[in-house]
Amino acid sequence: MYIAIEGIKGAGKSTLLAQLSQQLKQEGVEFSTFNPTRPMPQNQWWEQAYGDWQHNDAFISELYTARANYHALQTDFNQPLVLGDRSILTSIVTRWQSHQHDIHSYIQQILAQEYAVPIPDLVLYLDISLESACQRLQNRQRDYGLYDETAQRLQQTKQAYTQLFMWKNEIGLKNVQIQCFDTNQTCSQLFQQVLKYVKNIAVVT
Repeated sequence: MYIAIEGIKGAGKSTLLAQLSQQLKQEGVEFSTFNPTRPMPQNQWWEQAYGDWQHNDAFISELYTARANYHALQTDFNQPLVLGDRSILTSIVTRWQSHQHDIHSYIQQILAQEYAVPIPDLVLYLDISLESACQRLQNRQRDYGLYDETAQRLQQTKQAYTQLFMWKNEIGLKNVQIQCFDTNQTCSQLFQQVLKYVKNIAVVT
């Protein structure tokens, strides 16, 4: 089973995956991880060109497509459990607002571009308020990806997730299961809640 952690920037996806990975390893649960946005090896042309083209939106879009396909080809999705930090759904919601006039064609375009990336069986969606997400992102004090971290972009992405989950049957994603988790609790409480859920899924599968 391929389980992807989704949510807007600042929701805590990477932190949660790291915590889950550490705990599952300690408990002897077999799994692998898939991070479609992680940089490729530096000998890849895309990564070498990043320094010169990092402010070009078209380049960044193609870069993340290349990264997703690269890492997907390195991952065996037939294993009993694969945990993902984001998924192809992240790519779908990123430009959702500007393609609502023909969302079916847009999704097919994403699926064709990220040809090696499977659709997750289960999505763990971390629901966070815009205020909390903005505060977390501000605390990071980093200087990249700032365009996607504006309140407007976060709001658009949050709305895109809502619409995607609402229309998933109509847009060809009916087999994707969605489980939402409220991040309005302590990190420890959220982690324990998600850990219990994932372990139950792992036992079932």
